[in-house]
Amino acid sequence: MIQYIKGDLFSHKAAAKSSSILAHACNCRGSWGAGVAKVFLNKYPSTFEVYAKYCENHRADPSKLLGTTLLIPSKPSDPGNTTDGVSYVACLFTSDYFGAKKLGPKDIVAYTDKAMEDLKNQIDSMKDKVSFETGKDGNPVICMPKINAGLFGVPWPQTEEALTKFNDLDINVYVID
Repeated sequence: MIQYIKGDLFSHKAAAKSSSILAHACNCRGSWGAGVAKVFLNKYPSTFEVYAKYCENHRADPSKLLGTTLLIPSKPSDPGNTTDGVSYVACLFTSDYFGAKKLGPKDIVAYTDKAMEDLKNQIDSMKDKVSFETGKDGNPVICMPKINAGLFGVPWPQTEEALTKFNDLDINVYVID
């Protein structure tokens, strides 16, 4: 289920003693230099270090990351952590490159679908070890901006359509406009 929340993604507070999942679309090149990724870098610098190293380890063929998710626990000292639980940053690998070399909308949406499926599987495999935030119906809560709609240039309705199939996730989409 997708729910729209007017406000800043980074103001999200998970329920006591649970960990929030903040997701964003990422390139496979280890760059968080602009857009919402740059805000993630400032709020959760420890997760950027893990992401950049992960991409570096795949530099021989970064495209192998497409359609996967890197789920990274932040450190309590990261400025973005404001609750008892640790925030997890979900890096959804939806485009190999950024800028002029980014993939087209159809490919980015297809990789978003696969990356969300991978995220769901990772959450399921960790549920005995990590207390992730859940919604009213017990589904894990994923918080995100309108992924892909910024610098990747994908019209939001295309990404939204791909996300609607994940009925076993509560997806909070934060909008400022």
